Amino acid sequence: MLQFAVYDDNGPAEHWPLTGAYLIGPEGLTTPGKISLRSGRIVCKTRSTHTVALCVQHDAGPMGRLMLQTCLLMNRHRPYQLSIELARHRIMMFIAKSEEWQMFGLDADHPAIRLFEKARGLFSSALNMENPIEAGRTAQRSLRAAIKATEQLAVTHSDILLHWRFGSRPAPSTSLGVRVGLERDSQPLREIVQRDFDLLVVPLNWSELEVEEGRYNWDPIDRWLDWAHTQGKPCVLGPLLDFSKRALPKWMYVWQHDYNTCRDLIYEHVEKVVDRYRWAVSTWIVASGLNINDNFELTPDQMLDLTRMANLLARQARKGARTMIELTQPFGEHCASNRNALPPLTFIDRATQEGIRTDCVGVQLLFGQSRAGRASRDLMQISDLLDRFGVLEMPLVVSAMGVPSEKIDEEGGWWHEPWSPRVQSRWMSKVFAIAMSKPFVELVIWTDLYDHPRAELPKGGLVSDTGRAKPVLQQLVTTRKKLRKPQGPYTPKKLPERPARDV
Repeated sequence: MLQFAVYDDNGPAEHWPLTGAYLIGPEGLTTPGKISLRSGRIVCKTRSTHTVALCVQHDAGPMGRLMLQTCLLMNRHRPYQLSIELARHRIMMFIAKSEEWQMFGLDADHPAIRLFEKARGLFSSALNMENPIEAGRTAQRSLRAAIKATEQLAVTHSDILLHWRFGSRPAPSTSLGVRVGLERDSQPLREIVQRDFDLLVVPLNWSELEVEEGRYNWDPIDRWLDWAHTQGKPCVLGPLLDFSKRALPKWMYVWQHDYNTCRDLIYEHVEKVVDRYRWAVSTWIVASGLNINDNFELTPDQMLDLTRMANLLARQARKGARTMIELTQPFGEHCASNRNALPPLTFIDRATQEGIRTDCVGVQLLFGQSRAGRASRDLMQISDLLDRFGVLEMPLVVSAMGVPSEKIDEEGGWWHEPWSPRVQSRWMSKVFAIAMSKPFVELVIWTDLYDHPRAELPKGGLVSDTGRAKPVLQQLVTTRKKLRKPQGPYTPKKLPERPARDV
């Protein structure tokens, strides 16, 4: 049994939110387990014989309400103190990423180094305090400083890599895309796409496309693809396979336990789509979130069989067309509650071993919502996640990036401040730079052009539902224009004379 003591101002906490809590085993793989609060202790039960870590949403003060984790810990009867273990992990993360990125050479006055030293000093003080309440408060201060230190490290690293990657040449002309909605295709929206974006993603929702069994409504997709073709805009269409509740037609559930019939129906649907749009599509999203397996349950072999089928149909439809598998929950939280799910990297690895050849892998970076693994994360976690996908040795596409422009879910957390148009714009500028600095990331796609009821992330659009452009649109355009020019050699920014302010 793994236990964590939690305290409020009066002593052991009787109430402590366990929002999004799950357990992590070795190699960062989610492991099943039960997590509960009992008399001021978070109790974690798992059948795993390995060391495990707890990941839970935590209030980190001015750094935000974020999903944070402890180090891998041994089971013991005496509880660990949660705030101390969260701070310990973040300090260790700073050291590990500094070594991985070869950034131990930063000046001692660099903000990241100053904050790290502050976090380490506070952490040492917390370990030596006898009063657990005071120790918790000091560890909380250490945690805030450590999160800020790792974010500073991630931003500095992205700045260095951007100059290394695009020092003598501009970013490719197909580095920024946007997902359009099918509800509206007005001229002002088309002008934004034409002026500010390199390509567009047209969503394919089976339940909305095949409105009744055998009867298709092609018109909304036709309008966007016809316009894009006349404008010479590359198009991404998909997913061809998406078994989530929002995408799967209701009549398909009748055949859920008859795989052969399901496969025939899916083959017929995919064949119709790729045959109709083969002339207009440059990249197909052949499968999205298939490894989550939380709605229309399949075995791993069936997931891979359907992926192979859709991939072959898309490739055969048009010579030179690219294909992509999309991962909708890249942190893998879904495996904590679903034994039939596959971790993201495991799914891609198995597909590769099965000979399913795709041109790239898509990863969604959507935050601010408690469902679907979208609870808020900090910049270092995002950068570290992308690094993990770098081992795939194939191009990576950020297939949906975004956060809301207002708070849409109390349990979804936030970054630095509750979500607002200003915070959305700031977040975009940081994460876009981090993503584009990775040498294996070839394209970033913003989640939605405008807010609408069926948007992938509510309030995540660049244009509000009233038609007004949000600050994030101008910031995105400015960032894109900056990368269209060679960045030149990296020059360290002048460091502030004052010490980093308290967090």
